[in-house]
Amino acid sequence: MRRGWVALVLVSALAAGACRKEEAPLRVAIHSAPLSLDPHLQNEVLTQSVLANLYDGLTEFDQESRIRPALAAEWRNPDDRTWVFRLRPGVRFHDGRSLEAADVVFSLERARTHPRTGFASYLVEVENVRALDPLTVEIRTKHPFAALLVKLSPILIVPRGSPETISRPVGTGSYRLGRDEEGKALELVPAESGWRAPPARAPLTFVVERDPRRRLERLLAGEVDVAAGLQEDAVDVLRKSRGCRSVLRPGSVVEYLHLSLVEPRFRDRRVREAIDLAVDQADFVSRAHHGLGQPVGQLVASGVFGWAPDLKPMPRDLPRARRLLAEAGFPRGFDVVLEQRLGRRGDVLAGQLAEAGIRATLRESPWPELHERLRRGEVPFYFGGVVAQTGESSDVLDGFVHTRDEARGYGITNHSRYSNPRADALIEEAATMPVMLRRRDLLQEAMRVVMADLEFVPIAGLYDVYGVRDGVRFTPRLDLKLLGREIARP
Repeated sequence: MRRGWVALVLVSALAAGACRKEEAPLRVAIHSAPLSLDPHLQNEVLTQSVLANLYDGLTEFDQESRIRPALAAEWRNPDDRTWVFRLRPGVRFHDGRSLEAADVVFSLERARTHPRTGFASYLVEVENVRALDPLTVEIRTKHPFAALLVKLSPILIVPRGSPETISRPVGTGSYRLGRDEEGKALELVPAESGWRAPPARAPLTFVVERDPRRRLERLLAGEVDVAAGLQEDAVDVLRKSRGCRSVLRPGSVVEYLHLSLVEPRFRDRRVREAIDLAVDQADFVSRAHHGLGQPVGQLVASGVFGWAPDLKPMPRDLPRARRLLAEAGFPRGFDVVLEQRLGRRGDVLAGQLAEAGIRATLRESPWPELHERLRRGEVPFYFGGVVAQTGESSDVLDGFVHTRDEARGYGITNHSRYSNPRADALIEEAATMPVMLRRRDLLQEAMRVVMADLEFVPIAGLYDVYGVRDGVRFTPRLDLKLLGREIARP
């Protein structure tokens, strides 16, 4: 590891008092409002996608998922466990306060220790954080931690002394909060204190529309400029439309079934294997996503660091599935409730399961309600999606899979109560491994252990499907962030 300063040029700071010409508002339709406006409490994709307009981290990803400086202008490593970050001078929060190292210390400590934090697993290797001077921060890790720059990217910086619940966000982002129509719309306005060049000029409104078909209708009617999270059948509709187009990108979201062992029937491995054998991933991709996806055999998509090429979907075998159910005491199958958020295609999976005798009744709920019940461990059979936000499988393994251990920062998003000591040991060894190829091997082996337990049934790696009005420039990001500064009219 280099000992000198590592400097990367991003964008120049704005000249004080620069003139800004405000443009017509940009409107983006999304499936749910952010689960919280507090940037440290929810490590949820859509929440992070919205809040990234209001806040910045020390580091960030560009559109090709390469790490680059954000609030940190540069960094160096005096030794393998010490990172020293120099902050950009002249950066101000939306309320006029200058960004200082003490704000970074406060934010990182809050993100890793708050009782409801969603980011403890990202900072599990951090030993301490301190300010060396007003613009210099030192992070000391417990072990050599090559992934620190990546893990810092979603940790957003707030002013020190912020209340425990941040109801009125104050960040350094390109936008500040305008109006929050709870559950309906979130209006953001360009921040005069923004440090990026060129600055954001167009107000940005996130319009909440839970039904993907309704999001498409609003796009076609000219009510929004971008519609996110569309179903794949929208591609054909948009191809025939005037004034709109589809934008696709192979994504990082993996859909999966979770079989929680809080459900007594799922404690029998034969039942879990029967469910796995009843699913036809290729058929699901064809019918539910019009072929715009890829059958998967693990909880991360190909291209993610730590993806294991040998983990393939289990071939469908209905006769064996029925035999296993009979051996487990269910010769006639059984009835079960399968839960999902509005808009997913669990109906296709329910049809496949029924052929094996598993009669799944689909229950759809708005995402905020479903997420809260998942958090409380009240959803034993769930069809959902998971994403490696920083492009590493450790995002999923550390927080979503590792046995819940709040004191150490692991398993913070493990709402399923999954636990395997062997997987835990591999995940922890990977976190401290400075050799990246060895780290990759450990992450792959941890995923193999998890998949062998059959508590998760991976279904499909998805394309991200967006609808965009003609005359609007928009390029999807692999991390799924919806940044107003990257949406523009020519």
